[in-house]
Amino acid sequence: MHDAVRLFATIAIVVFVCVDATGQPRTPSAHQATKPLPKIGSVAPSNNAAALAAMLTGGGVTITNARYTGAAAAAGTFAGAQASIGIDSGVVLSTGKAANVVGPNVDTGWSTDNATPGDPALDALVAPYTTFDAALLEFDATPTADTLAVRFVFASEEYNEFVGSPFNDVIAIFVNGVNCANYGGRPVSVNTINAGVNPSLYIDNETGLRDTELDGMTVPLECVAAVTPGVPSRVRIAIADTSDAVWDAAVFLAAGGVRSPGGGPPTLSNLVKVIEYRHAEFDHYFMTAIPDEIAKLDSGFFAGWTRTGQAFNVFVSGTPDTFEVCRFFSTAFGLRSSHFYTPFAPECASLKEGSTWQFEGSVFNVKVPTDTGTCAADTRPLYRLYNNGMGGAPNHRYTTDYETFVIMQLLGWIPEGAGEGVIACVPV
Repeated sequence: MHDAVRLFATIAIVVFVCVDATGQPRTPSAHQATKPLPKIGSVAPSNNAAALAAMLTGGGVTITNARYTGAAAAAGTFAGAQASIGIDSGVVLSTGKAANVVGPNVDTGWSTDNATPGDPALDALVAPYTTFDAALLEFDATPTADTLAVRFVFASEEYNEFVGSPFNDVIAIFVNGVNCANYGGRPVSVNTINAGVNPSLYIDNETGLRDTELDGMTVPLECVAAVTPGVPSRVRIAIADTSDAVWDAAVFLAAGGVRSPGGGPPTLSNLVKVIEYRHAEFDHYFMTAIPDEIAKLDSGFFAGWTRTGQAFNVFVSGTPDTFEVCRFFSTAFGLRSSHFYTPFAPECASLKEGSTWQFEGSVFNVKVPTDTGTCAADTRPLYRLYNNGMGGAPNHRYTTDYETFVIMQLLGWIPEGAGEGVIACVPV
């Protein structure tokens, strides 16, 4: 199903029509205009940033300089929601209308397109996809301790139909530019908390047992960030749709839920994003997760390289139960010399003994597939292809996109790895 959704997402970008896994347009249902009144709970739309931020102020924190960005109807306050979402009252930010988060659940794809932009910081989390209809509340929080916490619940209409797809609605809480909304080391999103990934943190609401319109949600979570006592920290809470502006998501922020200290250690991510580039003249591909290299490639410092639009997550070095990836650079093919990556210690050791490839270091971590190329539920296959020396120099391409994997074989590239050509398993 995920491969089909991936293909449909590509088509959606080209023709500006978004479709679901059956190929039908992802549009709001016709009966949405007759939404019943909620049985419990209430939402009061408001985009008054100072009032919203004041409601979030908890113990050990002073909040100032609040600002809201997004559609006016996308923000508000809620009350009487303990039984529905596990938080009684607070602030809600939505990718649609805040008022529409109330129950009962009468639709599997409730949606409002606010026609507002996404957010670059969220784009970076879901790359290569982009975000839409972002709603952001930001403020300065001066803590009394060395950690700052924010209590929240994330919910979305993308559950459960689009789990594992490009329609990966996302929420982030940036404290001084670092996202603390991570669980299991991964940013909170539809694809990282669901019935198959982090299931203990997920609540299914497709049958409407919870009195909210949204089809699925997390349990109440708390993100924790390291801060400096007495020094203002900039907090930026952001939510957005991913890949299209259809089907709503929301984040519920607990009243008094911004506090210091937090209830535990900082909730850090153990992921880093790999970006892929292509050199058109050489017909070569290159990937990197190193920020300095990415900046230089994007600026043209390394001439001839441009982004392909593909990217995927990997684990940071040192992540438990993962394997280091060795990176090598060939020295025998002049300007067409290229890089090679392997997660297998024997292959790494063998290349180190030769003179053709120069070892550059261990650059990130992955998991390895079974002998048949199968990956765990919280990871996806990374395919490796070899160009068979076409153009007079070896080159390898690494991709998580199955359609790309098939197309490259039609162009003469050879798959390498377990099963069909799975060289590693990388986080969703």
